[in-house]
Amino acid sequence: MSTFNDASHDRNRRRPGWPELGAAILAAVILYVIGSVIAARLPAGSPVSSGQANFLVSGLAPLGAFAVAVLVRIRDVRSFGMRRVHPGWFLVALVVGLVCFGLSWPVSAVFDPFFPGSEGLQQSYRDAAGAGALSLLVTVMLGGVLTPLGEEALFRGVFANFLFRWGAWIGVPVSAAVFALAHGVNAVMPLAFVVGLSTGLLLRRSGSLWPAVVVHVVYNSAGILYHGITGS
Repeated sequence: MSTFNDASHDRNRRRPGWPELGAAILAAVILYVIGSVIAARLPAGSPVSSGQANFLVSGLAPLGAFAVAVLVRIRDVRSFGMRRVHPGWFLVALVVGLVCFGLSWPVSAVFDPFFPGSEGLQQSYRDAAGAGALSLLVTVMLGGVLTPLGEEALFRGVFANFLFRWGAWIGVPVSAAVFALAHGVNAVMPLAFVVGLSTGLLLRRSGSLWPAVVVHVVYNSAGILYHGITGS
């Protein structure tokens, strides 16, 4: 695509280093813990469901960690992948996101038996998606848009760009593995790894974080809408 030279020029910008990585990890741990405690203490009858609260934390905590990483030294979001990209990459990202969603069934069929007892992990999200049209809309905005934006900013914008100093063969799979492990050792982990590989490859190839965000948005939103419409 025609942005090759622009992407190459952008890659010569200062890359996130150890200070950015360390600050992001520390900030993420603190923000995830604070957010999880608040979400767990929501009173009964709260207008925000448990699933929506968890999606909110999953979006805001990594966005906060990303902001901390940017402010450490570089103070330029383009060095973390937030740069313009040829519109054709968004079409590629749309297709990749739908393929990842389609792969969720065979991947789950293969790996779910290795994680017994994980069946209820996503139940709060499914409950939020299936609690009516308004709840579904809010859940899509939080889990289908905000969460992917936050997670891609942290795991690809910081982690993957940090790791790319050792090449794509390190940056893509290792950042995907970190992303997968961040979801816990459970049935979600293999699916997260597939999404992480896809978004990491798109970041590396396009030079921009935005196609990765689109893949993640499509994948999450499709899953939320599926559960909300089918009730399964």
